[in-house]
Amino acid sequence: MSAAEPATDPSASPASRAWAFGAALLRRHRFLRFLLVGGVNTAVGYGLFLLALSLMPTTFAALVVANILAILFNFVTTGTLVFHVRDPRLILRFFGVYGVVFVYNAVGLAALENMGVRPWLGGLLLLPGAVVIGYLLNRGFVFAPRPGESR
Repeated sequence: MSAAEPATDPSASPASRAWAFGAALLRRHRFLRFLLVGGVNTAVGYGLFLLALSLMPTTFAALVVANILAILFNFVTTGTLVFHVRDPRLILRFFGVYGVVFVYNAVGLAALENMGVRPWLGGLLLLPGAVVIGYLLNRGFVFAPRPGESR
């Protein structure tokens, strides 16, 4: 029996068996955890942006404040829930990953806009690449095991 196939209790409801199966999948597959946590992080980040918009004098100020707070939140959730790491010394690397993803999006959006693609669609088209870049950089650069360490 694998981790993705939990023992089934014949008396358990279909919903509880499905929940157990989903939980086992998340324990076994880091990228699935990354996607789920990323969805939560996105919702929190957008909520912070809306809150900041109501409190800050300019949209740019709201964007800066919301992004900094969202990155800090994302560092905790991604580190803890996805990579099982709680090392605050990694925060600068994490900000660096966000910088790389930002440049990818900025360059990609500019190129797509020059080809006549609307920004909302360009952002959507760039999203899969941004997710993969973020995951790979976090896995290999920010939260990578150090020599002699196993995860």
